[in-house]
Amino acid sequence: MSHEPRAMSQERIELNTSIPNLRDLKASDLSAYDAVYLGDIFCRLYEGNFLERPEDLRQGLHILRDRGKRAYVATYAAPRNDFLPRIRKSLEVAAASGADAVEVHNLGILKIAHDEFPGLPVHVGGFANVYTDAGVEVLRGFGAVRFTPNYELSLDEIREITATCGAPMELLVHGKMPLGISDYCFLLDYEEKWGVKCPDLCQKDLFLKQGDWAMKSVGKGILSGKDVCMLEHLPRLLADGHRHFRIETVSESPAYRHEVAAVYRQAFAHAADGALEQDQGWWDVVRAHARNGLCNGFYFGKSGMDYAGIRPEAPGSFLTIWPSMG
Repeated sequence: MSHEPRAMSQERIELNTSIPNLRDLKASDLSAYDAVYLGDIFCRLYEGNFLERPEDLRQGLHILRDRGKRAYVATYAAPRNDFLPRIRKSLEVAAASGADAVEVHNLGILKIAHDEFPGLPVHVGGFANVYTDAGVEVLRGFGAVRFTPNYELSLDEIREITATCGAPMELLVHGKMPLGISDYCFLLDYEEKWGVKCPDLCQKDLFLKQGDWAMKSVGKGILSGKDVCMLEHLPRLLADGHRHFRIETVSESPAYRHEVAAVYRQAFAHAADGALEQDQGWWDVVRAHARNGLCNGFYFGKSGMDYAGIRPEAPGSFLTIWPSMG
């Protein structure tokens, strides 16, 4: 049986995001989202981290259910042995509270979820280094049902994987792209100089800049300084059969979370109907929230800092008819 991506199925598009703590969840308008991942995957000391507060996590899951959203629980991107008791507790809360899935980035955590919580669906996150269809098949053997491909892969490479194995992929369509994680938070070296203590340090917008180049620090995690923006390319993503999309807002404000999602909800509706035109108002919103500009990550086989568009006025514009669109 062929697993070639379908041209335009009627399967519902899922738009999801990440929220680190109960405060941000309560402050966020989630009307444009279908699902939310709860927890900060970078640091155990992140303020109010759902993954360190089982009662907050339980409450957050109930809030999402009450709002009619699919509720997912994240887990740490780079766990150590001493993380395991807390991770097991998060998985226990997720299973007992009826979470729709848990996201894992680590083979050991995947095995724990598979063996100890067999009824809990598992999504494989972006730090699990999914580069090949062979890797997808191995992870499927441990019960994984959805996959975020490595952020370095191009759309062509991702399409080859889905064509071979038919597994659902979750793609970042907007927001800061996760780039790496460290065991040590270098921001701690600036507590005295800045007069700001942990966990307040990483609540600030902190960017490492050199000319047009920028990265955002969230303590132990490093994100792209520019916002990945796939607003012009939604028709291609849908034509390639993708239906699960993330707007990464784990380090963003509730206003960013709401306003950018409202743009993409409208844009996806247009793209699903076959419309290719762009609303200038959409661009006003995403540019207003992109402090260091826009990029496409590695989706087009270019530097993660580049932006390529299909509109003639777009920076780096290229006019291409995608084979999957006919």
